[in-house]
Amino acid sequence: MAAGWPSDIAMTQSHHPLLAGNRLPGRWMGRDSFVILQVGFGLGHNFLDTWAAWKADPKRCQRLVFIAIEPHPLPRQTLQQVQADHGENPSSDHPRLAQRLVDAWPVQVPGLHTLNFEEGPASGVTLLLCFGELTELMPQIVAQIDAFFLDDSRLQSQPPLLDKELLSRLSRIAAPGASAVACSSTPGVLDGLSLAGFVVDPVPGLAGHPDLLTARFEPRHRPSPLPGGLWPNMPAPERRHALIIGAGLAGCATAWALARQGWRCTLIDAHQAPAQAGSGNPSGAFHSIVHGEDGIHARTHRAAALHTANLIAPWVQQGRLAGACDGMMRLDTKTSTDEALALVQHLNLPTDYARWLDQAEAAQASGIGLPHGGWLFPQGGWLDPAGYAQLLLDEARRHSDIQCLWEQSVQHLHKQGSEDAPLWGALDDQGRTIAEAPVVVLANAQGAVELMRSVAQAAKLPLSGSRGQITTVPLESTPGCRAPRIPVSGAGYVLPAHRGRLLCGATSQRDDADPAMREDDHWHNLKHAMHLGCLPEVTQLPHALEGRVGWRASTPDRMPYVGAWPLAQAIEPAGRTTGAPGTKSTRVDQPRFVPRLRDEHGGVYVNAGLGSRGIIWAALGSELLASWITGCPCPVEAALRDALDPARILTRAIAKESGRSTQADASA
Repeated sequence: MAAGWPSDIAMTQSHHPLLAGNRLPGRWMGRDSFVILQVGFGLGHNFLDTWAAWKADPKRCQRLVFIAIEPHPLPRQTLQQVQADHGENPSSDHPRLAQRLVDAWPVQVPGLHTLNFEEGPASGVTLLLCFGELTELMPQIVAQIDAFFLDDSRLQSQPPLLDKELLSRLSRIAAPGASAVACSSTPGVLDGLSLAGFVVDPVPGLAGHPDLLTARFEPRHRPSPLPGGLWPNMPAPERRHALIIGAGLAGCATAWALARQGWRCTLIDAHQAPAQAGSGNPSGAFHSIVHGEDGIHARTHRAAALHTANLIAPWVQQGRLAGACDGMMRLDTKTSTDEALALVQHLNLPTDYARWLDQAEAAQASGIGLPHGGWLFPQGGWLDPAGYAQLLLDEARRHSDIQCLWEQSVQHLHKQGSEDAPLWGALDDQGRTIAEAPVVVLANAQGAVELMRSVAQAAKLPLSGSRGQITTVPLESTPGCRAPRIPVSGAGYVLPAHRGRLLCGATSQRDDADPAMREDDHWHNLKHAMHLGCLPEVTQLPHALEGRVGWRASTPDRMPYVGAWPLAQAIEPAGRTTGAPGTKSTRVDQPRFVPRLRDEHGGVYVNAGLGSRGIIWAALGSELLASWITGCPCPVEAALRDALDPARILTRAIAKESGRSTQADASA
């Protein structure tokens, strides 16, 4: 047995064999973070026991992340009942923790769900619930796992789920020094762990649990991290500093996500306060999506919308943020009731995620005379974007040092400092350094593309701008004007009353830089409000009507850019790239292989292109970006991560070019 590993006698002193077999809580002592992955979640007892052990340990790690893959999650009501009946756990804190788990239990739709507990200064417990089949989701996990709980009593009757092939792939996500406790010692389990680089402890079983085995990760070879993958090592504390350019929703959310990982941030913005540009509308809606194919776009949008609702609901309830999370109505004229019900059944959507309402039901739910029915998203709602941005900054300051430099315009980026400790400097129009840091995040919409034009080797990413104008109408002084109870969208949208006004909109004009308010655009918005039953037919603009003009930055596929900025490469027909002359070709058929403008010292990242859905994308996109920068577990599946990776633009261009080359060769 390797030195430092516990004896069988030491293991008997623990109440919990999975914790003992992984040498916990001792191994998380003094760590910034510790990540556990469990096969299955079941009733949640293993998570609750681990959470209780973390709380009781004065030498615990700062952040504990518990990932659980559960193919058959329990309904909230069932979980509530079984937790109420559970009295076997020795921890007196168990019932209270169990109730907090029940209260936070997510909507039962496939995918990853993040639940946060015990939030303190750069510390806390995160439960990443992965709802779906083990064989499908295990390859989608992007994390470095310190301890594996390969135990779930319901899975023991299904040996193929813990077979040789599945276990052999654990090396992809196992962190250096990882450990594992398995629920079986069958040849398939032993061979799978061995192929993954684990050495099984020769001491058979734990006291009272003869079928359990322990193993430690000692691979003969560890491949280099992918350019678009997780970096395995956190930089030294003094290097955990990010410069964020842009203090809209994307920038403020980025500061919040990085601060929760213990990073200090410096935000630079040309305005006097956060969310004064594209994020500056007085209110905005957020909602999920239903799509027949349930493809990457729909799944990513769903994950972002539910993540937003989960984050802001407590803040709204506490009165810290103006808004509501009690539903959003999206009208649908192309779907019949029969088609909608068939789609719900096909996608197996729970009613607390989406419900189809006919015209009468939709009108009753919204409180206005809607012309037809559509989809009600109970997890949707609306909020004040500027208030949301400010609250994210306030929360970031609870975790780390946040500095805001207002009324500063960044004109250039420049890599400076020493070779061993390089820094990225943000320069003004005179070439003077405004601020510098090892990491820079571009969260300034179209300004990100403009800044990177002068950075050597940076790839060009397309980002287009569209002008949008909203209209607000005073409720009291406008006869017949009424606001909906919940947000409603159709050809246009209307939002619940905020500050005594009805908001409706919005126009969309590409490549239009006119900042002036337009009467024609007001009429465009008011006609939508009339159609949705918020206004009677009017022939002149209401008195005291107001509006706002802003610009949205959108990508070609309407998905944000979230990740490390890719390097420019010369495309070769074989789906490979070359860098400088004489360098080795690099595989770039998938975004994760594309070289980046980053290394172990730092780099350039982007969180932009949120379009008209900044409220929806801000929180999840920023936590995804924090995963890129800090190496903490990714909050979405690998496929969704790739879909938001800015390097996808290059891989698609390569695929298109390769297709042309193949066709040309065939023609010749």
